[in-house]
Amino acid sequence: MKWQITKTFRFEAGHRVWKQNLTCGRGAEISYGKEKPINKCVNLHGHSYMLEVTLGSNTLSEQDMVMDFYHVKNALKDLIDTIDHSFIIDVNDPMYGELREVAEKYGAMKLFPVDFCPTAEALAKFFYDYLVNKLSEVGLLEDVKVIKVVLWETPTSKAEYLGE
Repeated sequence: MKWQITKTFRFEAGHRVWKQNLTCGRGAEISYGKEKPINKCVNLHGHSYMLEVTLGSNTLSEQDMVMDFYHVKNALKDLIDTIDHSFIIDVNDPMYGELREVAEKYGAMKLFPVDFCPTAEALAKFFYDYLVNKLSEVGLLEDVKVIKVVLWETPTSKAEYLGE
């Protein structure tokens, strides 16, 4: 793409990587022989997320823009407002039913159910797919492409999902 723009968003959310097992899986052999790792991310915890979305185009609009940042913000505003200060949970997580009951009983936990384990990688793809759908709904995908979505969980850890 000749031109690219990036808009960032910040939100707070909790999650649980219920599938985490540091003793096996890709990369486990790197730590083989060291002390037994602790699966910290299976615990309920939260992040101050930063989301970056990059859009691109080979042409500019009549206003000499890929797209106004105002429109990019509005494309994601409802989703960001909904996920902010929520607990992102996979409906397949063994804890989902009980957490849903607690949330309903006390009204003190805003759940954001998804149908995947909410890793940074999976969440980056979730935001990518959401934005592609928004652009498609208004007929913009011919001129504007979602190049990538980057989701920062911490200042030193991010996941990227690149468009096709």
